[in-house]
Amino acid sequence: MAIHVVPTEFATVQEAIDAANAGDSIQILAGTFDGFNVTKERLKLFGCGIGKTIIAGSPSPVSSNGIDVNADQTIFQGLTVQGFTNDGINVISNNNVIKEVDSNHNADDGLEIDGENNLVINCLASFNGTHGFDIDTNHNSIMLCNSFQNKVEGFGVDGNFNKCLNNLAKENVDDGFDVDGNFNTLFSNTVRNNDRGIAADDANNNIINNMVCDNLRMGISVDDDENIIDSNIIRNNGISGSGSGIKVEALDFNNSIRLNKLKLNEPFDIQVDGGVNDNIFDGNKCDSSFPPEICT
Repeated sequence: MAIHVVPTEFATVQEAIDAANAGDSIQILAGTFDGFNVTKERLKLFGCGIGKTIIAGSPSPVSSNGIDVNADQTIFQGLTVQGFTNDGINVISNNNVIKEVDSNHNADDGLEIDGENNLVINCLASFNGTHGFDIDTNHNSIMLCNSFQNKVEGFGVDGNFNKCLNNLAKENVDDGFDVDGNFNTLFSNTVRNNDRGIAADDANNNIINNMVCDNLRMGISVDDDENIIDSNIIRNNGISGSGSGIKVEALDFNNSIRLNKLKLNEPFDIQVDGGVNDNIFDGNKCDSSFPPEICT
């Protein structure tokens, strides 16, 4: 397994990829480089760190994205990707690791995942034209990432069986987290100063132990069946005067909403637009609810 150095040995990252064999490593030194398309499996691409190795300028040769990942088991670390007319990074393959990457000021998503079993850890996404992180497929893990000031959502979770752990979503124009798939888990995330904090728009999701504060409308919106909303701290949401801390829409059934701590949400800490008996409410500490019997 060889180590190739850009720009010492190859002028561009794409030239290094084209010359590499599966399993090789590519070291990208400090500087600004064009986008590229990963076509060899098990490559390891290491930059010199966020803000030092910068992918900008011409896009990937197969798209208008900055980086396309079309090969499995790729490892990325230590890059900034910025200013592309589509996604900063588009992962179309499986079993990849993306670590310590900053994707900003791209016209579409900062990072779009269209493959499965990928790990994204300690990454940043900001000032992108749609989502910071867009997870369209299944069985991916997003950990310790920050998504802020994107023009739509911080994290869009459209696939199933994904895990979002210990992330920060703040100051995004729309939702901090928008969950449009099933059987996803959001655990120990911080969600602040978005329009809606967390939107559970599909069924059988677990939203547990999150801090959801200072969002313009709802802290957590529930708009489907059989979700678990458990042990979250939900404060000072509904700043616009509408939304509430937790809002359960009409015709939603068998959601379990329990052991949450809510305070200073407007107009209510918990608001249920349908029948209270259609869902389970247990052990929620709050000051105001509609109807009034929900708080303990």
